[in-house]
Amino acid sequence: MTPGPSSAPPEWDRRRRSVVRDALGVGVATGAYGLSFGAIGVAGGLSVAQTCATSVLMFTGASQFALVGVLAAGGGAPAAAVTAVLLGARNALYGLRLSSLLELTGLRKVVGAQMVICLLYTSPSPRD
Repeated sequence: MTPGPSSAPPEWDRRRRSVVRDALGVGVATGAYGLSFGAIGVAGGLSVAQTCATSVLMFTGASQFALVGVLAAGGGAPAAAVTAVLLGARNALYGLRLSSLLELTGLRKVVGAQMVICLLYTSPSPRD
């Protein structure tokens, strides 16, 4: 017989509520951002499939919006791609610098760089 929800320790209930609250906050913010980018991407001349592919393949939202902005303003695909790559490259440099502080080497450093950037964008601010 599986214990019911009331048998969970109070600390677990508090932590679970905190995680759910934080997850909902991130989900709502990310959903609004995604909806906004989708609308702007399609209005900027990309198809729905291209807009979705951009979201899957690009690392940063700034890169996505820059790519669509350059294309919508009449710029060519090479100019849009270079702009997006330059904006994304800054995050790679941040990640590599921060991962070196963790004393990682080899493939672990590459993975660490990615994780550091992910944590930077998803962690609460120091004020929280």
